[in-house]
Amino acid sequence: MHQSILMRLGQGAAAGAFVMAAGTVSAQENNARFYGFLNPIIVSVDDGFSTNTQLVDNSNAPSRIGLWWETGMASGTLKFNFETALGIRGATSISQGTPDPDFLNYTRASLRKVEFIYEGNFGTISLGQGSMSTDGMAGADLSGTGFISTRSISDLSAGYSFRVAGTGATNPGRTVGGVFNDFDGGRLGRLRYDTPRFGGGFAVGASVGENILVSGADDLNYDISLFYDADRGGMKYSGRLGAGWVDGANGNPDNTSVVGSFSALHLDSGINGTLVAGWRDNSGLGSNYVYTKLGVRRDWLSWGETRLSADFFWGNDSVISGDNGFTWGLQGTQVIESANMEVYVSYRQHQYEEPGVSYEDVGVWGIGGRWFW
Repeated sequence: MHQSILMRLGQGAAAGAFVMAAGTVSAQENNARFYGFLNPIIVSVDDGFSTNTQLVDNSNAPSRIGLWWETGMASGTLKFNFETALGIRGATSISQGTPDPDFLNYTRASLRKVEFIYEGNFGTISLGQGSMSTDGMAGADLSGTGFISTRSISDLSAGYSFRVAGTGATNPGRTVGGVFNDFDGGRLGRLRYDTPRFGGGFAVGASVGENILVSGADDLNYDISLFYDADRGGMKYSGRLGAGWVDGANGNPDNTSVVGSFSALHLDSGINGTLVAGWRDNSGLGSNYVYTKLGVRRDWLSWGETRLSADFFWGNDSVISGDNGFTWGLQGTQVIESANMEVYVSYRQHQYEEPGVSYEDVGVWGIGGRWFW
């Protein structure tokens, strides 16, 4: 029953939004704003036995287009947001078994957001395909290098398997994406509520939803989150803390996740630091991780801000009990303000071990850029 109700809510919101947008954008163009960006990257992955280099879409932030529309209603504001990825092959679609997939593969899953949002003195209500309240819980990050590296470690090489040392064999589930998981919430067909800001920068959100873009994905998801954003004393702060629950359907397991992140930026020096931690109980396997990033942001060049960072991730019990994952990375981003661009480069080394088995490290280079409008 919950599945059919949520699906109808989400599909109804999408259909209504398209009708509303079609009938109002032309008449009130000042209320509409189009946006988007292209984010290509060259990724080279060395799994210890072979190297694969491909031009792909940066899965840290896939290329996309979108539309915001808004109008006053009663004592608040009604908004509509449509956003879709372009369907360009992403870095996460590449693996040893699929080293060169089709360059374009637009599917229903490429759709990111189709939602109504109503903002008033009471807070904000969102209905339709969009972010659960825990989407971004692990993502408090003021480094400015988030388009090339975040706590979502696997976004450039998720499909690659770790190879057994000596033989080169691969084991099911021992992929970069399987080992390095941030337990973040996602985008679903959902009903969400967020409070107004209070207490100098706090807000609370909660949502319930399910995946309406994939047939048969009937898991019920619900969560609650705490947000904090503030500038004070020459510092900028951003914090997130959330808990999410999944009631599995069709044989899928239930799971519970708790994730928190905090980032601080010294505005004068540009020095910044980020700390993230997460835990998930998935069918009795208590996976956990800690992630940290240190960086600096400075106006060394006239083109725009230069951003440098280094990050580290430690994970335990990710795939099986007793396993360990570790990764470190270096990142650099250069803003080119006159061209609405960012160019970036990164390197990351992944390590994984489990009881009785040794694996080769996986090294990943990435160089690319984002052009936005």
